[in-house]
Parts: sequence; C-alpha cells; structure tokens
Amino acid sequence: MKIITLFTQLLLLTFTTMSCKPSASAPSPDTSDSLEVNRRACNSVYYWKTTFSLTDEDRNFLTGNRIGRIYIRYFDVYQDPDNYRSPIPEATIRFKDTVPAGLEVVPTVFIDNELFKMFDMNDYAGRLVNRIRIMSETNDIPNISEVQIDCDWTATTEGVYFRFLRKVDTLLLKDGIRLSATIRLHQLNMEVPPVHRGVLMCYNTGAVRHPGESNSILRVQDVKPYASRVEGYKLPMDIAYPAFSWAVLFREGKFQSLLRTADRNNPNLKLKGNHVYRVEKGFYVDGAYLAPGDEIRFEDSHFEDIIGVKKLLEHQLSGYSVIMYHLDSRNLSKYTQDEIDRIYRRR
Repeated sequence: MKIITLFTQLLLLTFTTMSCKPSASAPSPDTSDSLEVNRRACNSVYYWKTTFSLTDEDRNFLTGNRIGRIYIRYFDVYQDPDNYRSPIPEATIRFKDTVPAGLEVVPTVFIDNELFKMFDMNDYAGRLVNRIRIMSETNDIPNISEVQIDCDWTATTEGVYFRFLRKVDTLLLKDGIRLSATIRLHQLNMEVPPVHRGVLMCYNTGAVRHPGESNSILRVQDVKPYASRVEGYKLPMDIAYPAFSWAVLFREGKFQSLLRTADRNNPNLKLKGNHVYRVEKGFYVDGAYLAPGDEIRFEDSHFEDIIGVKKLLEHQLSGYSVIMYHLDSRNLSKYTQDEIDRIYRRR
C-alpha cells in the first residue's frame, strides 16, 4: 500500500486549491454532445468500497467470470461542512491490494448534485482530474483510458453539470482519456450529457423513502415506463444491474436511514409481512439505535427482476457491456453461477 501522509496532503491540496481498450482516436470535444467511447464489450463490475482489498472470493469472481473492466470509486465529492464555500473529496479509497493484471480500471467519482446548485463547478474540474491522475500513478494503475462521473443531476442543475462535464472532458482528452457518465432512468427523459459514453443504471428504481414501497432496488414495473426511451437515446450505453441488498428503517411511518448490516434473523425483530419487520426490543445496527416499534423493510436484488429488465432493455442496445454493482462476495454469493452467467450474457 502506497498511501502515506504526504501523499494524502498532496491530494487534498490538489483538489482544494487487457481486454477492453479504446479502438478509435478521440474526437474533438467541441463537435458533439455525445462523443463515443469505442471499446470491446466485456463483463464488468463496480467496486464501491473505501478500501481496495480483494478476498479469495473476489478474485475467483473476477477470473471465473472473465471480468475485463472494473469501475473503481476513487472518492465522493460533497460540500465542505467546515467551509461552505468549497466542495471537498470524501471517502477516498485506499489501495491495500494491487489491481489484478489484465483488468482495465475506470476511475469513478460520485458528485453530490447539490453542489451544482451552489457552485460553478468548472473551477474544480482541473483539481478533480489532477486528483484522479495522482491517485492512479501512486497506486500503479497505468493506462487509464476512461474516467466516469456519477451524479443524479436534475433539470435544475443540468446546465451547470453539463458545463462541468465539458471542462472535465477537455482536460482528460489532453491525456487521451475519455469521459463517461452514469444515466439514471429518469434522466432518459432529459438532454443527453456531453460525454463519450453512458452507463444506464438499472437499480434504485423505486421510492426508497416511501413506507408502502415493496422493493426500491429494482422492479420490472418501475423500469417499464422508461423502456421506450432507450433505443433512441443519442449516446452509446452500457448497462448496470444491482447485486446488493439493504434494509430501510422507518419510525412512525417516516424514513430514517438505510441499514447495510441489518439481519432479518435478529431475535429482536418480528415479521410483520411482505419483508417488513417490527422492532420488538431496542438494539443498535450500523451505529443507529432501533427503538421498539420501528419498522425495517428488507430489500434484495432479485434475479428474476434483473432478467426481466434485461429482456425489456438489452435488445435496444448494441456493442454494450454488462456491469454488476458491485463486487461484494456477501451479496454475489446469493446467486448461482448459472444465474451470474445469465446476467452477464449479452444478446
């Protein structure tokens, strides 16, 4: 591991002041709002943790499923709680292990949409690009050919966000690196972002804060209203499916938080119905106190829903990769090998 104190300080200063290679030369960023990343389709996966450390199960998943590309979340960007005039990086990943040889790495950065309501983020584009470059060089991640921005932009922030993307794209192209962005289902109804490629996120499709929701992670019926928008979307896209679970905590009918490690077999819980449990005796989970009377809705990424969405959308795509979110053996072990093969199978 090469993360040291001086390196960390350098990163903060910079910010606050294989099988899957591109095959075409980079077009000018001024000629189109949907510039394409051309590269061979391959099985892919997200890595969304704060420490890059691979278990034997993780390595077996990568090799056994012929994973060619891994999207590694480098850091998040939020407003500085101590200096409201500035965005800062948070939850920066630490590389305990090296990335296995032969894997194409796509550095990925999540940016809080609220920042685009408060700042002209063009001022931070260069600092973000420099931070990605330093992290890649320091952790022996060579030959970066793509960077991805993840943001749940809205009509209100679209203009500022798109200007930011253009600035980032211009800076990346100087190094021969192309920019991609995540596309949420509701964003299919909006303007196409000025990037080279998109990833259609087929998860978090429901109303997680609504107590009457049955599964906010993925349901086919939540995707259907957007299906007709995929084929005509003016941006080449890959597609990402969920491989995670969580529990949603409610108190007196109001959303409280997401719980990552809650266990429905906890003896302090009693089944109420439809994957909803009532807290009988208070206890702590993920640092949160669950009081008697609280309710927890357990949600999973069901194979049947994933296959249903594949049938609904993938026939409208071409030259696409399938991505699973995310590399976590605890959740991936819930699927059989045959099910994983079917999820990754492209038409």
